[in-house]
Amino acid sequence: MLRKITSDNVYFIKNKSFAQYAQIYTSIESETIHQIETFGLPFQRESVVYDRKTKLKNLEHAGASIRNNNKSVFVNRISSACEACQTGSNSYTTYPSLKCHRNCFFCFNPNQADYLIYKNKQKDIQKELLDILAQRIELKHLALTGGEPLLFKDEVIKFFDTAHRNSPETYTRLYTTGDLLDQELLQQLKNAHLDEIRFSVKMDDPISRINHLLQKIELSRDFIPNILVEMPVVPGTLKDMKVLLLKLDRLNIFGINLLELCFPLGNAEAFKERGLQLKYPPYEVYYNYWYAGGLAVADSEKECLELVDFALEEGLKMGVHYCSLENKHTGQVYQQNQRQCPDQTYTFSTKDYFLKTAKVFGKEIRKAKALFDQANIFYIENTSHDFIQFSVMDIHYLKNRDVEISISSVVIEENEGEQYVREVGLDWTTSSLFELEDIFEKKC
Repeated sequence: MLRKITSDNVYFIKNKSFAQYAQIYTSIESETIHQIETFGLPFQRESVVYDRKTKLKNLEHAGASIRNNNKSVFVNRISSACEACQTGSNSYTTYPSLKCHRNCFFCFNPNQADYLIYKNKQKDIQKELLDILAQRIELKHLALTGGEPLLFKDEVIKFFDTAHRNSPETYTRLYTTGDLLDQELLQQLKNAHLDEIRFSVKMDDPISRINHLLQKIELSRDFIPNILVEMPVVPGTLKDMKVLLLKLDRLNIFGINLLELCFPLGNAEAFKERGLQLKYPPYEVYYNYWYAGGLAVADSEKECLELVDFALEEGLKMGVHYCSLENKHTGQVYQQNQRQCPDQTYTFSTKDYFLKTAKVFGKEIRKAKALFDQANIFYIENTSHDFIQFSVMDIHYLKNRDVEISISSVVIEENEGEQYVREVGLDWTTSSLFELEDIFEKKC
């Protein structure tokens, strides 16, 4: 059993040196929360009756598949591109431009580093693709997003045609609002061997516009093998979302990806007008994540899981997949930490992809060292913070001495060619409570 250490519960640590060390991280947490509040959208602090753990168990019992350490849930089927997203391996996504004819209140494109450059300028996606292919990397999944990529139809067609001619085994997909699709363009995309289109449906659009888009989705099904809808679920739209799911299921498409709605750190008034607040706490592990989407909105996940439940109750045939914000972060952590091992006190977690290491503090160091020395176990002593660090695989040597243990989550960062170890989170356990299943994903 692991217990995440937060500013709300750090008081339960009995070991004085351990508690002092933990407060370094709870201070970072408090500072981060304060910084987030300056963006103008408040956290949902009041008590909300929502037992996520029980909900996931009930969904699994009803037939849903729970993936990626409880960060992804689906029924029936899931796109192979979504499966690949978990680690980000052999996948590449780019965009011709960040220009878009829509103005979605939750759009996070302004958060992207090159937004000011590419909101009105094009990238040379053809050269970008050829450079990737020239590296002889196994490319299993390739995608174009935006902005709205179909504002650049010729470039999009050429991109996917080049991909197929040079790497026919690569699975290709396109993200679009669908507004610019017609039969001629769909035929061109089919000729370019596009495998998947992901449409974006906006629930604040007039019903007439949504129905028009549904017609385009139905038309696309006749040209492209896999048609999906991918959209954030805005809290308060549950009833309308259920109607949409029923309509999409009747169209016999591949499925829908239900995304956890995110606040893009701007446009706070638009979120406030809709009565929206931020999910608390904002992260499982506080870190600088690459994904530019922002911060999860309170109650979006709850309604996403209700829709997965609805799909099971109604016996929908299409795939229904819930993708949480945390699900989008795991690929980054995996890419930073895979095949990394600063020393033998670190272990790669197959559960959340952080490197893990164990620490014993203060007055409990002596008894731990005696046992490790007797068994010839490697450890590192840190006198500045009064701990010894060792592998989680060696915790069992302390089973008969019930001591408090810190399990650290670590990422490997790189700067100017040099690698650095960064500790980003702490969990509490004891030598009697810890199980290896806390770190490693169970395999069938």
